[in-house]
Amino acid sequence: MKALSPDRRPQSWSYAALLALLMLGQATSAIPSPLYSLYAEKWDYPPVLTTVIFAAYGAVAVVAILVSGALSDRYGRRPVLIVAVLLLLAGLAVFVFAAGPGHLVVARILNGLGIGAVVVVGGAALLDVSPERAARSGTLTAIAFNVGIAVAALGTAGLAQTGFHPLLLPYLADALIALVLLVLLLVMREPHPSAGATPLGIPRPQVPREIRGRFVFAVIGAGAAWAVLGVCFSLEPSIAAHAAHVDGPFFGGVVIAAVTLCAAFAQIASARYPARTVALVGDTALAVLMLAGVGGFATGNAAVVIVTVALQGSAYGLAFGGSLRHLTTHIPAERRGAVMSMFYLLAYGALITPTLLVGVGATVWSDTAIFPVFSVLAALLCLSAVVVERVLGRRRGRLTVTRAPATEVSRMSDVD
Repeated sequence: MKALSPDRRPQSWSYAALLALLMLGQATSAIPSPLYSLYAEKWDYPPVLTTVIFAAYGAVAVVAILVSGALSDRYGRRPVLIVAVLLLLAGLAVFVFAAGPGHLVVARILNGLGIGAVVVVGGAALLDVSPERAARSGTLTAIAFNVGIAVAALGTAGLAQTGFHPLLLPYLADALIALVLLVLLLVMREPHPSAGATPLGIPRPQVPREIRGRFVFAVIGAGAAWAVLGVCFSLEPSIAAHAAHVDGPFFGGVVIAAVTLCAAFAQIASARYPARTVALVGDTALAVLMLAGVGGFATGNAAVVIVTVALQGSAYGLAFGGSLRHLTTHIPAERRGAVMSMFYLLAYGALITPTLLVGVGATVWSDTAIFPVFSVLAALLCLSAVVVERVLGRRRGRLTVTRAPATEVSRMSDVD
């Protein structure tokens, strides 16, 4: 990879601006979550439509994740990020002028395309700007994601609780920040030194035989965690409010913030420990806490409900963060695009499918009736990841994990 000349290197503020953009992307994804109950009340639609609106975001985000990285390798990070921010702004505009649930689906599609591109290309641009801080960038990215979600959820829910233009002001505030970042992107120097030299090619999702056991373990654990996250972002705020007998959307925002902030803390605290151990602990803890959560919600006590979801958020952070780290440490360098494409395809499938099924169940029966069923199934999925790792763990020792030299394999084993 060629180096940039001093006069073409990214400006000193580029790193902070890209982190802010990553935070903005996740904040944009979280703004509608505390408002879904208000939209449903305003337009009188069933819970299943709420999950369809949420799932539309996840479905198109997969497309953006698959293609945006290759596009940015070929045409540069800046152009792709500029288009991504414009898509975010377009989605926010549709939210502001929405006249029915169909507009919410369109808005989420536009935002999903933009956010998917921001996640992939923004993360790659951070490495371009400061490759020597790769490990730190991963930690800061996780913090930016979760803090962005928590701030957006709490701020939006607070406005919704007061009734002061809750379906307008959160989107306008988000759009203002997006416009500032758009200006910064327009004046930012291109951070990718090989832009224009890389042939355009979309990685085909596939998993090399030598890491399939590791991949299965990682994707089951991460999929279970994302299934829990999908329900948390769509129906769980209203389910928690009903269970705790709390009126208004603010409680739902607190639920989302508790999950994401505890997940961020758990990921930071566990970064020094072996990824496999973290993933196994997270999967086991999430299974136990999903079952315990049924009892926690049944108490009808608001404090117990918040503590329950906070603990679930911590376990989610361990399960997803450990699973992803366990997988990425051992992917052959030349297969990273293909493996991560497959990983995110399955992870987003796990995000979307259970959420839709819970929405259907909540429409046919009720949200409080279907939530315990979902909790049990999510717990079983988490435990299945633990079983898979126990069964395949010994076999993995006989596989050639990477093509790296023996010294590098030894080094990777130390962190995993």
